[in-house]
Amino acid sequence: MYKCHACGKQFIGGDRINPEQIWQEYLEGKQTLVQLSNKHSCSVRTIQRKLNQHKIEFANKSARQVIILMDTTYWGRNFGVILFKDGYTKENLLKYYVKTETNKLYKKGIAELISIFCLA
Repeated sequence: MYKCHACGKQFIGGDRINPEQIWQEYLEGKQTLVQLSNKHSCSVRTIQRKLNQHKIEFANKSARQVIILMDTTYWGRNFGVILFKDGYTKENLLKYYVKTETNKLYKKGIAELISIFCLA
């Protein structure tokens, strides 16, 4: 048992939660934040912090021809995701979190993909 000398709060030290393990369970196990927090006996906010600590490495994109599939999916009135996907490989190329769907965002995404893949 530990006690904070500044605030007087007492707590029990335990195993540290590994961000890599949480990421794998979240990604591959398809568990919700609530399920992970119950499993690891911690708060949902702690699980969110651990997921944010995971570093995602992006592979270098090489110039290639792609067919871009674009669509926006909404969860609620003010939260959506615009997804740009390669029609050949089914790879997700780019995503934006948005409140509204506009042609300007689609044009911005295409321009960004052109700069990434050097297809000008």
